[in-house]
Parts: sequence; structure tokens; C-alpha cells
Amino acid sequence: QLQALIDGLCDLSMHDGLTGLMNATFFQALLVSELDRSARTGRNCGLMLLDLDRFKLINDNHGHLTGDLVLRAVAIQLKKSLRHMDTAARIGGEEFAVFLPECNPEGAVRAAMRIHAGINPLLVSTGNLTLRITASAGLAWTDPGRAAEPRDLLARADAELYRAKRSGRERLLYPELLPTVTSATERASLVLPRLEEESYEQ
Repeated sequence: QLQALIDGLCDLSMHDGLTGLMNATFFQALLVSELDRSARTGRNCGLMLLDLDRFKLINDNHGHLTGDLVLRAVAIQLKKSLRHMDTAARIGGEEFAVFLPECNPEGAVRAAMRIHAGINPLLVSTGNLTLRITASAGLAWTDPGRAAEPRDLLARADAELYRAKRSGRERLLYPELLPTVTSATERASLVLPRLEEESYEQ
């Protein structure tokens, strides 16, 4: 019983109590460890940041219990979209992060597109209310054979997320894929169509 209690406390310290995803503190530790491993092995990895669009309106108009329901629904959908080696975390009120190990830039983009599509839109129902949830996202990746600092990778992913917010929300943005990374045909398949700005709907 004591060991079960210790295990339970350890689990609580690692995970966000609302969503069950990894919390911000342990996600930072994961980044340090994984980026060190990426530098040693020479294998790329990616970092995706997601922020729910107009989440404050949900809390203001429908209350924090509804907001919590939305956050849990997003977490469930994120888990469904991950590969077994990926890690999702809640790193802020309505902000999430996904670490994508063992993938080159093209692979990171494809994974991020799949994850982003899973919650754009995400319909969340409670009682006679249905909310249409969308998220903006930014993606960055490490350079082959070069050590990356967690804060640098976070800053680059956050810059792409900011661009997504500024350009109309509900989209995923990332740095341009260089010709040396992937072919023109492959690059064309990884270009997202422009989305019109939409708000959540009841």
C-alpha cells in the first residue's frame, strides 16, 4: 500500500491533474534529455506547440467547468493522434506541446499535420451545447548533427505559433522545408491550404 501511494504521488507530480498529460515541469526535463540524445545520435526531432483559439470566450460565456471539459477533450484527441514514442504535455492554461522524437523535418511536418487535423475542428458537446474547437499551432525541429538548446527550440516553435495566430488562427505553420531536405513534390504535399478565420460556434 505504501509503494502504491508513492507511485501515485510520483504520477501526480509528473502529470497535469486536469488532462492527465505530462505537466510543464517534467516536459522541460524531457526536452533537455531528448535534445541531448538527439545531438548524440544525430537524429532529428520536432517540437509542436498548440494554443486553443479564443478559449477565453468559452470560459467567459459558458463557465470554467465547460472550459475544463474542452481541455480534457483536446487532451484525449491528442493522445489518439500520437505515435507511441511521442509525448504530449499541457504547458499552460490552454497551451499544449508535443515532442516528436526520431523524425526528420518532413516526418515532423507530417506528424504535426495529422495531430493538428485531429482537433481542427473538434466538436465538444455538453448538455444541449456543442462547441466547435480549433487550435493554432507552430512547429520547429532540430538541425542534423547540431546540439539544440530547449529554450531555442521552444522559442522557434513559439514564433511559428505566433505567426499562425496572427495569420488567422486554425492553422499550423512551420519553417520552409529546404530543397536539400525533401523533393519539390514532397514539399508541395506538405503545404497547407489557407483557412478562413472562424470562431467557435454553439
